[in-house]
Amino acid sequence: MTKVRLLALLAVVALVLFPAIAFAQGAPQLPCAFHGTVQVNGANVADGTVITATIGNDTYTTTTSDSTYRVVITQPDGKSYDGLAVTFKIGSDTVSQTGTWQMGGNVALNLTKGTTPSTGGGGITQVIVNALAAGATPTVSYDSTTGILTLGIPAGAKGDTGATGAIGATGPAGKNASSVIGIVAIVLAVIAICIAGVAMLRPRRA
Repeated sequence: MTKVRLLALLAVVALVLFPAIAFAQGAPQLPCAFHGTVQVNGANVADGTVITATIGNDTYTTTTSDSTYRVVITQPDGKSYDGLAVTFKIGSDTVSQTGTWQMGGNVALNLTKGTTPSTGGGGITQVIVNALAAGATPTVSYDSTTGILTLGIPAGAKGDTGATGAIGATGPAGKNASSVIGIVAIVLAVIAICIAGVAMLRPRRA
């Protein structure tokens, strides 16, 4: 009778523990999702731009829609991503923004690359208005690969010639040409007298 009770007790324990053990081994591994906007040089990227997320040595990719992305990262069986850093690329360019994987997370992370164009004092709108007022026709081009928006403003018409500058101070008067010639003549005369004197002092040969 004792053996029967012991076997029954073991059976009950096994029935209680088996589901718990099975659940622990096969518990669902919740993923971590990252999402946000994507911009390059301050402009939205084209739809279909590839976004790559890297964690450890594993990569996960997605594409943009309306300049936004969402990538879901599920850790493989036998591997833990918990607390690991996630880096991102827009196309082939690595961005500075990073995230941290956490089970069941839904992380908002906006991705940017490059710099935001300077609008200047009056902004881009004012630049266009000024160009139109001057008779120039601005041009706009968009590179869907890099996401760069280029605004071209043709050079305006040449301005009027500026006013003539002030006249400088009068320089000192030059020497009179006749005075210079007289001095030269005197010098030549002195040289001639010296040569004649030397010639006269030399003894004459018999």
